[in-house]
Amino acid sequence: MSCLATAAVLVLLGVASFGWAGLAGDSYPVLPSDAAATRILPPVTDAPTGAHAFMITTADGRPVTYDPCRPIHYVVNPTGMPRDGIELVRSAIREISAATGLAFVEEGITSEPLTKVRTPRQPQRYGDRWAPVLIGWVDATIFSSVSGDIAGVGGSTAVAPEGPGSERYVSGQVALSQDWFTAAVARPGGEANARAVVMHELGHLVGLAHVHDPSEVMAESNSGLTKLGPGDRQGLAAVGSGRCHTDT
Repeated sequence: MSCLATAAVLVLLGVASFGWAGLAGDSYPVLPSDAAATRILPPVTDAPTGAHAFMITTADGRPVTYDPCRPIHYVVNPTGMPRDGIELVRSAIREISAATGLAFVEEGITSEPLTKVRTPRQPQRYGDRWAPVLIGWVDATIFSSVSGDIAGVGGSTAVAPEGPGSERYVSGQVALSQDWFTAAVARPGGEANARAVVMHELGHLVGLAHVHDPSEVMAESNSGLTKLGPGDRQGLAAVGSGRCHTDT
């Protein structure tokens, strides 16, 4: 989702559903070496309340989440990156990490292109593990949903190795509009708006869906918000409080 300039400029934000990974049981990677027995960061327990929604829920109503007992690894493809794009991503990730209690690990730069269909496991490129989250900048020739006022899309792939009830996210993508971000960071104060757009797409990545409340960053459009709202924080705390897994 997106924010534009500090003026009353409306930016539309997108969500990408990367769905479920239809992998055979023997296609799941081994448990990563940095998977811990308990969560890495403390849970967020003091979040305010407000409008929020989840991308996917389990049969018992729980949001599907990333595993809080292992870090979310991510890589950045710098092709088409705006000025200070890496720090823009880092700053947004710090906000989402603090609001979720999920740990993130930056692995650096990648040449992997963003695509609409991405394999969540790429052993030749990343080894025997789930591929790290891929973040980068695209144009409408790659993602037709990122055009005009659509500033970005984001989402994750989920698997359920042990059947219903074991669902969890394992990887994902955040695709940001080259044109929109290049223009945004060139405006006075535009960096804050651009960061809010990245935070919105990272919200989708970790499991939040759109809401109809315009005072929340997770609203479908943004006319100038630069900080997380109460519903954003409640939802992010919830998706940061998932279960730990020891199967893959």
